[in-house]
Amino acid sequence: MDSRYYASLLIHMMNDGTVFLLPSVLPLIVLQYGFSYATAGYISAIIPLCLGVFQTPIGRISDRFSNAFLLRIGILIVSAGALLGGLVPQLLIPSLFLIGTGGSFYHPVGYAFTAKIIKNSSSGTVLGIQSSSGDIGTLIAFLTAGPIAIFAGWRAVFVAWGIACAVALAISSFVLRGERSSGETSKPTSLSMLRKREAVLIMILFALLGAVYRILSTFIPSIFFLQGASITTADYISAIFIGAGIVGGIVGGRLVDRFEGRTVAASLFAISTAALFALYLLPSIFISAFLIAIFGMVICGLYPAFYFLMRLVTSVKIVGTSYGLLLSLGMLSGIVSVTAGGYIMDISPPMIFIFAGSLTALGVLISLIMPKMNGKK
Repeated sequence: MDSRYYASLLIHMMNDGTVFLLPSVLPLIVLQYGFSYATAGYISAIIPLCLGVFQTPIGRISDRFSNAFLLRIGILIVSAGALLGGLVPQLLIPSLFLIGTGGSFYHPVGYAFTAKIIKNSSSGTVLGIQSSSGDIGTLIAFLTAGPIAIFAGWRAVFVAWGIACAVALAISSFVLRGERSSGETSKPTSLSMLRKREAVLIMILFALLGAVYRILSTFIPSIFFLQGASITTADYISAIFIGAGIVGGIVGGRLVDRFEGRTVAASLFAISTAALFALYLLPSIFISAFLIAIFGMVICGLYPAFYFLMRLVTSVKIVGTSYGLLLSLGMLSGIVSVTAGGYIMDISPPMIFIFAGSLTALGVLISLIMPKMNGKK
């Protein structure tokens, strides 16, 4: 496999671990500052806001300029934001804007980079591994955040990840040195393919997916913390969700390589719906951990499936733009879901599962009206 691909995976791990770091320590921040979960919802929406606003234009830029250079710029900004938040807690809000801005680079640029340097019959699987690499970073964040926070406070968690991002920048810069050509085109390409019915439906489905993933990844630690679990236990439950998602990302990529896209999407959304409603009805922490693992596996399997299907219905020449648009829609819907989730948390935390389950049920219906798209080569 191309060494540039592995460098991209390393950046993805550090990028997503930092971008999704806030939920792992959110209960401690709420306790320290004494604000409501409604306010916490607004704070948690800062990073998705940046991702929603910037990923589409950055994706468009990635279709014209060096992907390797843009990847390094993004992780540099993420590193700076994490260090600022940890070292100067009074500037936590600006630091989240920095993390969100820097984090906007990886997904449209990184997936476009992969689409351009890896071209074979198992590209769905390659995208699945890439999707899971980000989940590995998030898993590490949740596994380490609790112990670090107990030992040195939540600020130390941000500092540690800021340093880790800087190390990833140094390693990837060595691997990608001299890399300039990938991602460059001579002139902009028409975006008319994004108006195709298949592309529009994929965008709608991705927006639903982003809303569901963001609200659960943000509030799972808080839900169990409020039910009496320690911050470490609550983070470990989230780690189960993320760890299952790592497997799900790879499986989802393989499924879309082998089976018809509409069937894959509808099936995974349906399983997600069943798991979410069961989480509401069966509050036992052991049963919940099992159901969260199932949900994490199937919901994360949808990401590489939609990346692959979007490339099928558009073109590699605008892959950065199309992925950026997908990701922006997913993050903007995430802002709405996280903001609504903050109010739901103040009323009844388990209702988060009902809210998310309603969105995945809608995903099943929309998937069934999507034209058939066969990912088999």
